[in-house]
Amino acid sequence: MVRRIDVHGETVGYWNAMDELMATRMHEGTFEPTLVVMHWDDDQPCLDIGTHEDADRIDFELAQEEGFAVGRRYAFAGGTAVHTPDFPNFMLYYRKEDASILSEADASGLATVEGLQSIGFSANYDSIGDVEIVKDDARVKVMAGSAATIHHPDYWVATMSIIWDFPEEGAILDEAVSIPEEKFKDKDTDSLTGRMQPLSQVLEELGIDVSRETVIDAITEANVEALLGPEETIVESDWTEEEREYLETLAPFFESDSWRNRVSTARMCRNVPADARLGQAAYKSRKLINVSVVVDDDDRILDAIIGGDLYIRPHPTITAGGALETMVEAIRGLDATDRGAIEAAIQSVYDRPGTEVPGIEAADIAAPIVRATENTQSVASYLEHV
Repeated sequence: MVRRIDVHGETVGYWNAMDELMATRMHEGTFEPTLVVMHWDDDQPCLDIGTHEDADRIDFELAQEEGFAVGRRYAFAGGTAVHTPDFPNFMLYYRKEDASILSEADASGLATVEGLQSIGFSANYDSIGDVEIVKDDARVKVMAGSAATIHHPDYWVATMSIIWDFPEEGAILDEAVSIPEEKFKDKDTDSLTGRMQPLSQVLEELGIDVSRETVIDAITEANVEALLGPEETIVESDWTEEEREYLETLAPFFESDSWRNRVSTARMCRNVPADARLGQAAYKSRKLINVSVVVDDDDRILDAIIGGDLYIRPHPTITAGGALETMVEAIRGLDATDRGAIEAAIQSVYDRPGTEVPGIEAADIAAPIVRATENTQSVASYLEHV
């Protein structure tokens, strides 16, 4: 049995608190498969930055002035997202042994396509993450999702966000988010919103009269069947009083300055010598990789941030940095211009049991690290202008 809980009117911190709640239940041995459908508030749009995104690339002040609640995602990677009633999404929390990001993300994406087909709409799944249609010789995105583990290698959460309509709040993605041009090198657009296509508009063009709720029901049912098995049933439910109290207590943390700035080049720069040099670069593999690297006068790596919209595990938790932080630990002290040594160090992390970075090789991460040294500035100069 899978309990379905519909959440109304909460903000992004609540979503992240649910991820942590399910992890807690897993460790306690009280976990039960749970499907959560988020119905966002008309009066409170939310901006949610990706797990591994550099906070320095987001204009939090602008977003908050525009009325957005801003948080950082806990599970998944992906880029920055807007949440309004026109962008509903669901999370399916479940337990599965010997699974991978690729297998679960692909199973979820293909299930979503099957759910759309059940209501008469044809789409394609682009591994990893996007459900797209081909329209006017262009690929446009109508949904995005993935799968991730948190805390426990057998604890999974799959999500899918539906671009039902495109409200004016969506413009914040282009106004407040700075994205390297490498992000779009394989796209026919130069903005985050350029590839998005409202699903409601597509359905209208095709003459298919179905509600947003019908679409949600179709794709959630298909996901439960694909990820948990056809014998599972979905039962309407609600949080227990204990769960509700946990969520309400923890949710504000995930919208706090300390959490939003958890990955931040400025924060890193404040903890190294002021005369150190900072280099930054981006590289597009299957997903975008952003790096900030601090080096000394001998080009030795003092610290670094490896981020972007890539999918990876072990995933970071509240108290642990995950695989990307382990990679940074592996390259500290290396010559930032020695690509071979950097690649080997990163590969050593790839070789650890439980590490998975689908679609991205160690060489893809080493490349922007080396490139970052080609155009550096003093840490003090960066902090003056951030």
